[in-house]
Amino acid sequence: MTIPEFSVIVPLYNKAAHIVDTLNSVRAQTLPPKEVIVVDDGSTDQGADRVETLIQEGFPGLKLIRQVNGGVSVARNTGIAASSSDYVAFLDGDDLWLPELLAEMAQLIKDFPEAGGFSTAFAHFTPAGSITPIQPHFPARYQKQTRFLYDYFEAAASGELPAMTSATCIPKRVLDEVGGFPPREKIGEDQDVWIRVGQRYSFAYSRRVCMHYLIEAENRASVMHVPECECPFSLRLKNYAESSGDPRRELMLKLTANHLLHLAQLNIRARKFPVARRLLAEQRTWMLPLRRIKWEVAFWFARCGLMFRRSA
Repeated sequence: MTIPEFSVIVPLYNKAAHIVDTLNSVRAQTLPPKEVIVVDDGSTDQGADRVETLIQEGFPGLKLIRQVNGGVSVARNTGIAASSSDYVAFLDGDDLWLPELLAEMAQLIKDFPEAGGFSTAFAHFTPAGSITPIQPHFPARYQKQTRFLYDYFEAAASGELPAMTSATCIPKRVLDEVGGFPPREKIGEDQDVWIRVGQRYSFAYSRRVCMHYLIEAENRASVMHVPECECPFSLRLKNYAESSGDPRRELMLKLTANHLLHLAQLNIRARKFPVARRLLAEQRTWMLPLRRIKWEVAFWFARCGLMFRRSA
């Protein structure tokens, strides 16, 4: 089998502190990509200039596209349109690949050429050096398998999402088929694409940790913008599940319930208790009763704790 070629798409917005390390993690790949396309989305810091410096220093295959700020979806779509490889791998401007990520993607492609998406395990890491591997909850039949083909909704309905953007690769023909990332959506734009792929194809997964996800980066959308309502990707999936006749309807609705509980969690931590209460009151959350009870208890502990501190 011919070794697949990869285009790496890196959206960049005000991540000057991280972008050089991110790109150096691509340069360190044991299987080099054909090209690395950085799309600067109207940054106001020195990130794009640092990319220009790397290009002038001879970074293999590195390209920079500058555009007016349009959001991460528009930036990724610009990169996809400019790419020339059969496979598109995504990497955010503050995450790090381990050296074997693209080689592992190539192995997944060899093992499961019919898949519409490929992803690996990843780990959270902090600037202090803490590293915590994250493994989604797959059905028990996959327990002893290192690489396997799976249904996106079956895995995503039960907890940790199985595809993290910076550890995911999609064939360009599949992206052309399902469409790109939805513009003007700050949260969940990646899940929207994985859902559309998952409606048509299986995904392939490797349990090998190949990416480090920086959880303390200074301008993560999930940190800066805590949604107070169900995100558009989840509403679209709910409508699809209820109207399409897809036999995975219950799994799809459980995924939306998982999303609602995640939003409740974020709002509890942000001390937006009326918002969290409203999200927990959504009937779909009872499709995941153990998680629902967990965050109901967390809600009351957090709210009562705040009331106690105010009265002290």
